Amino acid sequence: MTVPPGIRGWCPGLHTPMEAADGWLVRVRPPLGRLSTAQARHIARAARQYGNGLIELTSRGNLQLRGLTPDSARAFARDMGNAGLASADAATEARRGLLLSPLAGIDPQAAPDAPDVIRALDAALAGADTLRGLPAKFLIAVDCGGYVPAGTLRADIVARAEGGGWLVACGDRACSCAGAEVAAIVLSLAHALAAMEPPARTVRDPARARAAFARAGLLDATRPAPATGPHAPPLAGPLPGHAMGAVLPPGPIDASVLEAVARWADSAGNGHMRIGPWRTVVLEDCAAPPPVDALITRADDPRLRVWACIGARGCACAARDVVADAMDLAPDLPDGVSLHVSGCTKGCAHPARADITLVAQAQGYALCPHGRADDTPVDIGLSLAQIHPIVRGWTPQHQDTTPRNGRTGPA
Repeated sequence: MTVPPGIRGWCPGLHTPMEAADGWLVRVRPPLGRLSTAQARHIARAARQYGNGLIELTSRGNLQLRGLTPDSARAFARDMGNAGLASADAATEARRGLLLSPLAGIDPQAAPDAPDVIRALDAALAGADTLRGLPAKFLIAVDCGGYVPAGTLRADIVARAEGGGWLVACGDRACSCAGAEVAAIVLSLAHALAAMEPPARTVRDPARARAAFARAGLLDATRPAPATGPHAPPLAGPLPGHAMGAVLPPGPIDASVLEAVARWADSAGNGHMRIGPWRTVVLEDCAAPPPVDALITRADDPRLRVWACIGARGCACAARDVVADAMDLAPDLPDGVSLHVSGCTKGCAHPARADITLVAQAQGYALCPHGRADDTPVDIGLSLAQIHPIVRGWTPQHQDTTPRNGRTGPA
């Protein structure tokens, strides 16, 4: 059943649009993370036909379209279903929330059976019509190693390649298995988590995870889950397996950019692209980056270490145009330093910590060193002129928490 778009507060999807300051948001989840150039052009046309022509890439590898109305959002969902880009109903579409390594099946150093694992898992989720009760943001990841190291993807349940086999991790426990067993184990854990009372807003709780393994009859076969790894390596520029990566900077792009990438994939690649996490587009069998100014195609571009939400132009919660401010600060970023510029304390663009986190206020920014947007800041009311030298002088080991305005406290 499609949720009426008049209700707020969930993670938006194709059949569950959500209202924003610039209209309604919808998301397209490319089937198995892959688009043909014809499909990419279709989405670009639909962005203009049903919305305001702006598209974003989300951290989960979804395409987010903006500026729709309740009526055009419903028409858009039907259009995507007819084009083979989505499931016909909201429940099936929501279940197929997979976060995939963008180089699965491309990188020769990645698990060779990863495509089989992904297809089997997607089919199992599509057919699991009894799966209910999971949080809206519930996520399953397939982490196949290689250039994007195993341990990079984070989700409620992670299928992770390890030592020629696989393990399935949930919370602080994991069990080893063969690739052919991954789908059944993941589905058993998902059903166990969905059946728990009371329903959880998040399932990333060690106690719930252990209970899920127990309900699935697997707790005795588990061991401590391996630690998550560092951030992903740069995915801009040449990639293993004759692929070419391009990354979108923070903020939306015009639909014409997606069309330009599609033209390049036709002329310089094999006519297919991957839409991956971290705002990434991977062109298959492509030796040169797309000549599109809006894209990041160099691995040393400081914008790869910047996160920012849509800001005041698209969100009523945001106090400033944080995308413009983030791009203004990006050239000042020292090597190895990350920056999160958030429109409010929710920190939607980057819930984790960054070396420098700035939170927009009615007057200036709050500063949270090595923190998240909802942390207590060390200073408030900072102007961009004051922030520029702070950013330029930062190091990854920076420990200075001295207030620069003589004021501290929550924003």
